[in-house]
Amino acid sequence: MHTNKVYRERVTVNNGPHKWWHHRWFKIIGISVIVLIVFAVILALVLNFVVFAPKKSETSTTVSTSSSSLTTTISIPPSSSTTTSLKTPITTLPQTTTTTTTTQQSEWSVTGNMTNARYMHTASVLSNGLVLITGGQDDSGNILNSAELYDPSTGTWTTTGNMTNRRNSHTASVLSNGKVLVTGGQGNDYLNSAELYDLSTSTWTTTGSMTYTRVYHTASVLSNGLVLVTGGWNSSTVYNSAELYNQSTGTWTTTGNMHSVRQDHTASVLSNGKVLITGGGVNSISALNSAELYDPSIGTWTTTGSMANPRVYHTASVLSNGLVLVAGGYDGHSGNLNNAELYDPSTGTWTATGSMANARTAHRASVLSNGKVLVVGGVVLNSAELYDPSTGIWATIGNMTDARFDHTTSVLLNALVLVTGGYNGRIPLNSAELFSLFHTN
Repeated sequence: MHTNKVYRERVTVNNGPHKWWHHRWFKIIGISVIVLIVFAVILALVLNFVVFAPKKSETSTTVSTSSSSLTTTISIPPSSSTTTSLKTPITTLPQTTTTTTTTQQSEWSVTGNMTNARYMHTASVLSNGLVLITGGQDDSGNILNSAELYDPSTGTWTTTGNMTNRRNSHTASVLSNGKVLVTGGQGNDYLNSAELYDLSTSTWTTTGSMTYTRVYHTASVLSNGLVLVTGGWNSSTVYNSAELYNQSTGTWTTTGNMHSVRQDHTASVLSNGKVLITGGGVNSISALNSAELYDPSIGTWTTTGSMANPRVYHTASVLSNGLVLVAGGYDGHSGNLNNAELYDPSTGTWTATGSMANARTAHRASVLSNGKVLVVGGVVLNSAELYDPSTGIWATIGNMTDARFDHTTSVLLNALVLVTGGYNGRIPLNSAELFSLFHTN
């Protein structure tokens, strides 16, 4: 009886009412589910750190890049794309990049130094792309007859043949036959001599001499191949005379005289073939506002509209639209000028345009491949500005490494601008710098 009771109790316990989660099949399924969950968690962690981690790094890099682009565009007027990139820097990064490339940016870089420090020298871009530097005055006060060549492909200088005469404040003109004509200047005395540089032999040969000794004169290559020399000074007299060099004969002939005597004036060959002369001085302390035109077809001069300001040591640049931009200079009495004006050959009149940020004299101006005008340096400046003919506005750009005046600027065949030598207020320089202008096509 006792035994049966125990058996029945065991049976009751074994066969009693079980909860549904007590079944063996559910325990097996439950354990399997737990194992799967644990596996899924481990897999998620692995994917997170191994697969997705580089993407997070890329996102961080993208944000950093966007921040860098923002820093670049702070110096320009705010644009809608800049605002958009602030809101969603990752998705608008391509737009930010586009804004940076379409916004004009400039850059200065140093290049090789010349062998000699020089100012009041000349620079000529040759047909092979090299730049010929001639003469000038060095840091010991010596007037130079040396010449050197700059190679834009290597950024280096090599000496070439010396001129026959020492010269500063002379002129250099690239002729249609590829030779370079150098005229006048000051050497051991005031010079009327001229010589030719032949790139193929790297040598100089003398050619016919001008009628007058000249310094601070101009030389212009005309559409007919002749070279027009105007004005200048010979230590006692300022000239109004002009003469023509014929490269086929190596001789000079006089042509009509200008209406005014001039030194340190400008001469610009216009699209119609005429030559515009502007400003200049009648002595070392005065300046002119008058202008006149030379007609090569008849060899005579006619007066044209006068500038609003008298100017000497200024620049004149022929724009792609045919107008002539005159900028800066010394007015002969109150100081250096920052204003600019435009000459219209079709009407013979002048109109004011935007003023430069800085007053400049003995500076240099170059017309760039995009039609804008680069003005650099002056007494005593390292700053540079760009003139936009489409708006009539000047924009300041990065500064040169060195302040300089009486330097040279040359637009190279690769569209860079080479600046060489000059005087920094203390010493002549042998340094050279390159200006590059980036814009989208």
